[in-house]
Amino acid sequence: MSTRLPLFKIEAILHDHLQPYHCECQPQSDSSMTVRLYGDQADREELTVLGIRYDQCRDAANLVRLAQELRIELYATRSELPAEPAALD
Repeated sequence: MSTRLPLFKIEAILHDHLQPYHCECQPQSDSSMTVRLYGDQADREELTVLGIRYDQCRDAANLVRLAQELRIELYATRSELPAEPAALD
């Protein structure tokens, strides 16, 4: 069974690498974790990722990789889709 760092350390490491976003980590009953990222306003949730495995949280190096993946996902979900070209008459 994979072990993980304590939640406060996970949140601290993710926060350091995901600034200006704030994160909240919640353990789940299926031995996974949910991470929620919030923007400047604490009540504005920017991204929620479910099913993060504990082996992704076992040390700082893995958490840095997780933070990079979360940042990519955050930018991918927040990017605007290009406007469709105007129809030609």
